[in-house]
Amino acid sequence: MSLTKKEIHAKLRKPVGKPVKFNYPGGVDNKRGCVRDRVIVWSGISRSRAVYWDVVDLIEFPDEKHKRWIRIGYYRQVGDKLRWAGQTTITEPCHIMKRIFAQAAKKKWFRDVLPRA
Repeated sequence: MSLTKKEIHAKLRKPVGKPVKFNYPGGVDNKRGCVRDRVIVWSGISRSRAVYWDVVDLIEFPDEKHKRWIRIGYYRQVGDKLRWAGQTTITEPCHIMKRIFAQAAKKKWFRDVLPRA
């Protein structure tokens, strides 16, 4: 059986509306929230024929000072199995992500990859 693109997207969208938790060593600053939205981008196929899907999540943490966060991660697909492969992701409040992209945009190589309006 081979999953269609529509089926893959449906599976990758399943976390939207679901709870998410971030547990840190020692239990300090653990966070509980909810995935509110997700962008899915096909990334490519490796030499081993694994398919990669990148995701950008909007996560809301109701108990945090900054409630809206962005997480960038990815899935690895082998056959019909999709596995979260982004155990180490970047997850920051939206205002920090804005600062990251603004700093990166000072570099020509970064601006060159941005779509033109």
